[in-house]
Amino acid sequence: MERESSETILSIQGLNVKIGSSTILKNFDFQISKKEVHALVGESGSGKSTFASTVLGLLNEEASVTWEKFSIFSQNIPSGDFSLWKNWRGKRISLIPQTAAIGLHPFLSIGSQILEYFSVIQPEFANPETGIRLLKEFGLSDPEASWKARPHQLSGGERQRILVLLSVYSGAELILADEPTSALDPTTGKSILDLLRTRVKDLGAGLLFISHDLSSARELADTITVMKSGEKLETLKSPNGAWEPHLEYSRKLFTLDENPA
Repeated sequence: MERESSETILSIQGLNVKIGSSTILKNFDFQISKKEVHALVGESGSGKSTFASTVLGLLNEEASVTWEKFSIFSQNIPSGDFSLWKNWRGKRISLIPQTAAIGLHPFLSIGSQILEYFSVIQPEFANPETGIRLLKEFGLSDPEASWKARPHQLSGGERQRILVLLSVYSGAELILADEPTSALDPTTGKSILDLLRTRVKDLGAGLLFISHDLSSARELADTITVMKSGEKLETLKSPNGAWEPHLEYSRKLFTLDENPA
């Protein structure tokens, strides 16, 4: 486990999650710092989404959760205690959903939804001038028209850019992105991830990127943690853009990504 510093946002040791007789996460360790993009990769069923739900404080009520240490925003949390999350979720911790169907109301204009969101989260952004400026910043080709539009009148990429905008400018210190571009074509997805990486680092947040798409993780992340069957296999750093996994399972994942069938 890495040593914590004043830059550390989240540090977890010995996390265990069980649902009934099934162990979903076992003795799991994780750490993320300010301005860091930390990707969590692994096969379907490896426990990635369960970990995201744990960080969001949104685990199923039937889940049994324990940990040796859980430090977030410099606070040490007693094992299994999620009472503080109601004050953090949406403010200090933000989620970028996979699709606009989850994050945008289908019958309300984009502008009205942005105003409503920021009026609660970041009041200084809750005005049309700022909203339109942010739409332009996030690559909407006609921000004035987009402001007046309903979600179905925009492309999937435009809708996803708006979800990223809302999360990044929520003021959150920790942003979770769980397969945020899985429904988009590769070119659009890459441009959105590049924008997300830049804005997260500019604003000093940490980004937890969860994906089965190792190619995106390799391009986006500073750190990659490889999971299998609810356990952490290894955590990799890439200071020079080269990833060098040590374990056989990780090497196979990276080899498959480099040489797809």
